[in-house]
Amino acid sequence: MSDGLLSCAHCDSQPRFIANRCEAVIVCTGCGISTPPQALDAGRDQAFAILSGIWNTRVRPRPTEQHELAVIVRKELTSSDLGTVLALIARNEDDWDTRGPLFAAMAEQLLQPEPILQELVPAEALLKDASRYRKLMRRAKLIQIDGRPWVHIEPIDALPGSVHEELFGGTIILEEFLARVLDCTDVNGTPISATLGKPPSA
Repeated sequence: MSDGLLSCAHCDSQPRFIANRCEAVIVCTGCGISTPPQALDAGRDQAFAILSGIWNTRVRPRPTEQHELAVIVRKELTSSDLGTVLALIARNEDDWDTRGPLFAAMAEQLLQPEPILQELVPAEALLKDASRYRKLMRRAKLIQIDGRPWVHIEPIDALPGSVHEELFGGTIILEEFLARVLDCTDVNGTPISATLGKPPSA
């Protein structure tokens, strides 16, 4: 329940009315600030009316404080912090000469590209996984057993992966083995080459 409630004066997030069996509060879904709890003796509607009156009197955002800036400046900012930084700038009322460079530094960080995800999940790995997924999907069929639907994936020849294990010392990681098998097969699940993965003749 949030009808008629103003956005949070601290972070501009949406508030929520939360009630248990005995009492209720209105709490911000962004920063977590809340009203004092209100008893539900007179019912949920009455509690909401009282709490919404308390919440909606907080219409003037509090000024930006120095400790907030100190915490934010020490963080590695990403695009998810854009709203927080804009709120800090909007609520700042004084000391622009000192805080201006801090705001500029934050803005500069937000404008930098974010290579974190590229380092964790390279595009090449994503494309390989997507190709393997498509191969499995092409082998999948919907079957009925005792009137219940099941997904059945037709068998795929695992010999290329087995041969690769013998040649390169083996592995106990099933995911790697399956990936190797799929890489050695076409979209129909058959080996790409009859000689693929076979050890050289003596």
